[in-house]
Amino acid sequence: MSIKLLDPQTASKIAAGEVIERPAGVLKELIENSLDAGAKNINIDISKAGKALIRVNDDGCGIKKEELTLAIKRHTTSKITNFDDLNKLNTFGFRGEALYSLAAVSKLKISSCQSEEAGGAMIEAAGGQISAQAAAPAIKGTTIEVKDLFFNTPARLKFLKSDNVERGHLLRTIEEAALANINTAFNVNTDGVSVYRLNAQEDSEQGLRTRLNKILGQELAKNLLFCQDESFGFKAFISPLNNLCASRDNQFFFINKRPVLSKVLQQALYKAYQPYRAKEKHPCAIIFLTLNPAEFDVNIHPQKKDIKFAFESDIFNFIYNKITKTLLQEQQVSQPVLAENFATQQEQFIPEQKEKETDTQENIPLDLSEIINKHLGEQKQDLFINDFEERKEYFTAPHQQEVEPEPELKQKTSNYPKWWQGPYNYLGQIHQSFLVFENPQGLVLVDQHAAQERVLFEKYFKEIQIGNVASQPLMFPISVQMPSSTLEQVLNYKDFLLKIGFEISRFSATCLMVNSVPNILKFKEEDLKDFIVALPQDLKADEANLKYKLVAMRACKRAIKAGEKLNKEQVEALMENLKKCEDALHCPHGRPTILTFTTSEIAKRFERT
Repeated sequence: MSIKLLDPQTASKIAAGEVIERPAGVLKELIENSLDAGAKNINIDISKAGKALIRVNDDGCGIKKEELTLAIKRHTTSKITNFDDLNKLNTFGFRGEALYSLAAVSKLKISSCQSEEAGGAMIEAAGGQISAQAAAPAIKGTTIEVKDLFFNTPARLKFLKSDNVERGHLLRTIEEAALANINTAFNVNTDGVSVYRLNAQEDSEQGLRTRLNKILGQELAKNLLFCQDESFGFKAFISPLNNLCASRDNQFFFINKRPVLSKVLQQALYKAYQPYRAKEKHPCAIIFLTLNPAEFDVNIHPQKKDIKFAFESDIFNFIYNKITKTLLQEQQVSQPVLAENFATQQEQFIPEQKEKETDTQENIPLDLSEIINKHLGEQKQDLFINDFEERKEYFTAPHQQEVEPEPELKQKTSNYPKWWQGPYNYLGQIHQSFLVFENPQGLVLVDQHAAQERVLFEKYFKEIQIGNVASQPLMFPISVQMPSSTLEQVLNYKDFLLKIGFEISRFSATCLMVNSVPNILKFKEEDLKDFIVALPQDLKADEANLKYKLVAMRACKRAIKAGEKLNKEQVEALMENLKKCEDALHCPHGRPTILTFTTSEIAKRFERT
């Protein structure tokens, strides 16, 4: 095997792949160039999720005519002169690879003008080669069009996700830039439809809150707590303890206005919320820091998203202490109602790590019970059913309603599952939560909630598998506010949701409507909203069967609740339904439904021989 020098075209395509993985990478580089140019207005047009067109127009300082051709060459930049400049960097771009990379994998057009007197200039390039040069209108600023992205690297194009997913990433990039640069106006259109019209705001708490209202939605943004400190230039908006989110998507971290991914910042955030946070809830957080460029390194990844701090422990402790103090002060004003399932010490750091673990029994994530508990928890009231009498159908046999309960659940001659040791003589309830039976073996306890969960899970799962899910139109559709980037991610599952009984539609750029839900699911409004918002985060696996299981498990939370009194007829019907389940001994999360205490075990506890 001999060593050889790569030809320039191959080398440029490889280099482009390091900087630009998807359309959002293109948009990020172009927006950063506009901001570095001092733009006060940025107009963005996107077509076919960025694969057909990404156009960014700004009113920045522009590019000199004679430097346009130089701008698309590798390692040409106006941001730094020598290596030491990296220690006092105050711009987003600095490597001189963005335009070079774009020109290598797209059809690129740049029009720019520095002053009306001098006039403008334009160049076009395709596959890294300049194809045209001409004069351009004398309008101060720069317009860059990126067309037919990855036209000459079809393998890379093939691996892009659906248009909804790619649009979600594009809009997330815009949202990050707009939150970090509120004194710049952003106008955004996707496929000819206006998504964001964000006016420039003063750099103040009110200015930030105004922009947050536009991006996160007023419903979430209005309750955010504001805190700041001159140390590290710290400013933050965070969730109050009684208004946490169902998704981690509403977390933004900025260093010197640069959006970053930082485990240090995320760990500090989760540790501050750890004493109060239910496992299935996440804080919304928009955190800004201003640091000396020498105190952190953004050059550890080609896309400059990941960073490394020079003093990680100092940053961690500072963020943790500031957020903790703010939460404690807020707690003194209004005491929040906390959930029972608090996050454990292990969960506070990097919640994503659990997703790699699997449950060998059902081949689903170990934290799936956490996911299921998320939105359909121990409600006493829902959107459709308001009293116990109306819910009787869930206590009778859901399997085609063919069961006629027997007075003492006597043994039949038909084939019963191995666990069935009848007859079961019903004795009563313990704390209206556990059913007590006597059978030939001894004493039997049944968790009424877990048992009904199993019955509903298998019923709903079978309905999904055969495509026979009955849907219930809502008298008043439920509106769900969310960032436009999250909305696109949810819409990616629109067909899947329709198949399992949910009908959703886009109402606006930041509002989704839920029009129908499965008959078997009885949600409270807030739980339904949480369910929808968390879908992209929960349904990361591609296996359809896994998705069906997950949604069916959510459905089973609409079960008999602990604390509800059942009559004998309902108990007998529940046991008959349980008898028909494939796995009657466990709820869908793996917890036992039935415990048996043999007569000999009971006698032993009484020290009888």
